Amino acid sequence: MVIDKKLYREALQHYRHWNEAELIDSIRNAGQLTPEEGWRQYVDLWEFCVNLNPGAGEGQRMMKLENLIEYYSRVQKFEQLRQDGTKTKSTFKRGG
Repeated sequence: MVIDKKLYREALQHYRHWNEAELIDSIRNAGQLTPEEGWRQYVDLWEFCVNLNPGAGEGQRMMKLENLIEYYSRVQKFEQLRQDGTKTKSTFKRGG
């Protein structure tokens, strides 16, 4: 597995900044956070993590697309069988 060095350095830098900010916040707010402030900090952390995510790779996108295509083909097959009044469990086996 090849690691993108630039992306790794960026992630490490973000991680260091986050650790510094977390330490400063924990010192400044020791025992003083209301539940609402704690929730806001959690949401901010979540947004930070989402922004760090580089997104899915080409292989992951293709796998997801293939899975969605298979899912919808099964839904269509199920709907057709439902309309025809057919009841068979073997129809819904994987790859069938």
